[in-house]
Amino acid sequence: MDSTQGQLSVTDAEGVISLVPHMLGFHPRESLVVLIMQDKALEATLRIDLPQSDLGLPATRRLARQLVDYLRAAPEADGACLVVYSERVRTPDELPLQEFVDVVTTQFQRCGYRIPDAWLVGCQRWWSYFCTDLSCCPVEGRPLEAVYLSDAHLRMVVEGSSPLAELWDGTDDRTWPGVNAVREVVGAQRGAGDGWKETIRGLERWCSALDQDPDELLERLRANPADAGALLAVLAENLVRDALPFAAGASSAEARRALVGQLREGGSTGQLNELGEFMLGHADRAPHWDALERLWILGRGLLPAARGIDRCALLCILGWIEWAKGHSSGAHALISTCRLEDPQYRLAVLLDAFLARGRLPRWATNRETAWRGGLGAG
Repeated sequence: MDSTQGQLSVTDAEGVISLVPHMLGFHPRESLVVLIMQDKALEATLRIDLPQSDLGLPATRRLARQLVDYLRAAPEADGACLVVYSERVRTPDELPLQEFVDVVTTQFQRCGYRIPDAWLVGCQRWWSYFCTDLSCCPVEGRPLEAVYLSDAHLRMVVEGSSPLAELWDGTDDRTWPGVNAVREVVGAQRGAGDGWKETIRGLERWCSALDQDPDELLERLRANPADAGALLAVLAENLVRDALPFAAGASSAEARRALVGQLREGGSTGQLNELGEFMLGHADRAPHWDALERLWILGRGLLPAARGIDRCALLCILGWIEWAKGHSSGAHALISTCRLEDPQYRLAVLLDAFLARGRLPRWATNRETAWRGGLGAG
């Protein structure tokens, strides 16, 4: 499930539909997307996979009630539009998933939410589930070309939004120059076993990296196997791996204090408690999105040089950042890749179970604190 907040007001169906991939960051397939609204403003999106077969009425109602619970996490929401993405064949009498949409719509309305419209988006055409006027909603549907030519879509493109064709799951065809030299550094540093002092120095290297331009840093790292290897090697330390999102999203100084306290005292500290609350999304304050984005760019850039434990660590870090942004679908894709590559990697197992509960971080349900990078905002 995904949530991405903005404050967009679009009145025509083509414009509303055109915004969905921009808000999600990718083009959904076989999905139900709930566009959460306050008055006429589009506030957030929720996405779930469509059921692969008929769930039956009781199960569909349970799913609809679960969706209502997510809407209630946005206290100012008063309505929603539904967008079904599917290439299932329609019958002469009704659109595919009509009963599913009817049940969800009814449940939303019973709970006080208005549902202005619901649409089906296929490969080349789109339809309204509500409109029966053949003069505006013909049986054969309306072409998606109007969606791609809408003012809303063109504005997002001009602002630099470019949704992915599909979710990125951590796999790609990029390479890293001199990767063997990087792996030799990783192996040597892990074999040295310098203890907690080296662990702290490793975290400080990452904290220093977060203060730099990530693209420029990656360029230097590609030419310097020693520095690249040093960053990757310390990711085998769980405390460094777990502290990095906190270091970026809260404060690198706080992360260092938490790590030092854990290593020196072997127990809980106030800083560690704050770290835990932050990682679980319980913090009310907005994360430092610029620093988290630098961690995202750096982590993704280093993935081609990562292997084994450090690759799993990066996938989990990137997955957590996606979740922090409200992109639970992207988070799940990254965690799933980690679990395929190493089914026993403990953090991936825990994150997978956490994501399955469908919870969003507290800051993602508040328009003032939620990540808005997907909408071209600062």
